Amino acid sequence: MIHAYVLIEAEPTRVQDLMQELPNMELEGSVIQTVHAVTGRYDLIAFVESPDLKSLGN
Repeated sequence: MIHAYVLIEAEPTRVQDLMQELPNMELEGSVIQTVHAVTGRYDLIAFVESPDLKSLGN
């Protein structure tokens, strides 16, 4: 299992919606486990689990 943190830039008005929409979303084998709002250059950090690097890249 591969774990990754994905840094996301979002429109300020969409941050709260994305925090609810993204967790547990499955994307071609990868699953977004958690999403946290942050300050700075990025607005969200998602923790993703994937079976392999190829699936993570998709």
